[in-house]
Amino acid sequence: MSLLATLALTDSWGHAISHGKESCIDFFVEVPIETVTYTPLFSPFQNQYEATEFLLQFTRRDPPPATSMFGASSNLSTAFNISAFYCVPAEETYNNSIDTVLLLTHGLGFDKSYWSLNFPDNDPTNYNFIAHATPAGFATLSYDRLGYGLSQHEDPYTIIQAQVELAILTSLTQLLREGKLHKEIQVPKQVVHVGHSFGSLLTNGLASSAPELTDGIVLTGFSHLTQYLQWYVHSTAYHLASLNQPERFADFEFGYLTWADEFYNQFDFFTWPFFDPELLEYVEENKWPFTVGEFMTSGFVPVRAPDFTKPVLLMAAEFDLIFCGANCTGIVKGPAEEAFPKAELEVYLQPNTGHGMNLHFNATGWYGVVFDWLHEHGL
Repeated sequence: MSLLATLALTDSWGHAISHGKESCIDFFVEVPIETVTYTPLFSPFQNQYEATEFLLQFTRRDPPPATSMFGASSNLSTAFNISAFYCVPAEETYNNSIDTVLLLTHGLGFDKSYWSLNFPDNDPTNYNFIAHATPAGFATLSYDRLGYGLSQHEDPYTIIQAQVELAILTSLTQLLREGKLHKEIQVPKQVVHVGHSFGSLLTNGLASSAPELTDGIVLTGFSHLTQYLQWYVHSTAYHLASLNQPERFADFEFGYLTWADEFYNQFDFFTWPFFDPELLEYVEENKWPFTVGEFMTSGFVPVRAPDFTKPVLLMAAEFDLIFCGANCTGIVKGPAEEAFPKAELEVYLQPNTGHGMNLHFNATGWYGVVFDWLHEHGL
């Protein structure tokens, strides 16, 4: 039996429908958080020249630490309106308990559709993690991070910071585990957190700061090496999103940033010849900006988890530019063992793949690795 060609979508009120291999609801949820924000010690960008010069100074030969560009902390107690997408196998009903929910967190430059790309090729499930997860028996919860997609947009300097994003992921997990996420979503028996890139950093941060909230983590498009991140930010030149795609982002503040065009997108996320050029064009047309605040506060997210004893699957892309300088072979496992000295750690290298692991011809291969690993660990 063939997999579902396209996911079942719903209206913004979260009405569930069933189709093919999964039933899905698309909804909004108020996510309360209590955390801190840090005051930027630099002024908001007034134009593209200032943004690019700021990047130059930030990545020069003798740069100051990114976290030193922020000053005093302030308490933040609020709630954000977050767009979420929940799917279960079609044979399940929302009144039945789901064994395992995979909580999916996307990275920079994408919204939650990263996990279920609606790319019109011969088999639309080729780049659709969710459409493969549900037939394997898993429920999935994906969401737009703050400032992305349909979720609430906020100040890109003072509010959308990495520790705020971590607090949202933590609170979202608590709501799921307490049965307070949505009236039609029951309490799962287990929650496994799956991230990509910056989403993996946040997932790692949750395992470090709130290990009781997860039963295992999967980190994709990621390593614990940070020296190659400059290659990514150099390639963006801190393009102002409102000038780069004014038809979509004209109202976005100048702290929302992106890269110039599809070939910089290729440089950062793809490896030739292992991708479809039409997919690259599609991804470029549908990209989302990241914020200067979240990128420059990423150092505030804890990565060492010395007491985390649960399963960890680290999936690196063979030719990942951002986390491995375009060659992950032989350099990922050691730093991961330092971050998770007591965990049940497994490291996997996805061949013929760049940083955007869901954007290559063989994406379904790593899906299978994830599902097999989950089953082996009883998740």
